[in-house]
Amino acid sequence: MERNITTLAIVLQSRRWGELHRKVSLLTPELGIIDVLVYGARKGRQAGKVERFLTGKFFLYYNPVRKEYSLVDVEPLSVHETLVDDLRRIWAASFCCEMAVRTIGGDSMQMFLLLNESLDLLAQGAVVDRLLIQYVWKLLHIAGNAADLDSCPVCDRAYAPDEVLGFSVSLLAPCCRSCAGQGDEMALPPGARRYLSVTASMELAQAVELELSDAAQLRIKGYMLRYASLFAGGGLKTLAAGVL
Repeated sequence: MERNITTLAIVLQSRRWGELHRKVSLLTPELGIIDVLVYGARKGRQAGKVERFLTGKFFLYYNPVRKEYSLVDVEPLSVHETLVDDLRRIWAASFCCEMAVRTIGGDSMQMFLLLNESLDLLAQGAVVDRLLIQYVWKLLHIAGNAADLDSCPVCDRAYAPDEVLGFSVSLLAPCCRSCAGQGDEMALPPGARRYLSVTASMELAQAVELELSDAAQLRIKGYMLRYASLFAGGGLKTLAAGVL
């Protein structure tokens, strides 16, 4: 591997490392998620350069003996600074980053593009609930886990237009209620199913602009956040606080 690396990246996490340094997790298009040491990040010339949610061009050094990356410099492209003015937007951005960390393993380029555009839209004032719905929906597509909303994945029966769907926890996908487990916690009404079907092929920004009634928006958001938690294996810190 080359020792000097230049890559686009998004700062997902930042944590203390010793008395003066920080370690950041970066999502990159080519390398996936990597941890990078930022020497002197708490004091000195590197302070403030690698704030969470920043997208930039990162100049890294790879130490093949220690098998670790360190930051040489960064050229900020978007700091998404307006997010800090709104608590729900901060939590929404944190949720998007946490989901990237918990579910990465597919196409890291597509994940990078999705997360970067989501942060851009949040910073530009997009409706938070609709952004959350579409972020999860697009992420499921990238991961190859987006459901077929036309027929049951268990019994292959085509859904009726007005049919309410259940959910298969074993498949992590909607299914007909006959094939679903117990309970209605993950029931998907026909209107919500049509909305997800219509927006599946849309670009993220276009899908987020598609208006919903307040009741439908709240219901679909709750469904998609629960879907996200199941897909990530539970325990999402950004959902535990109840802000979203």
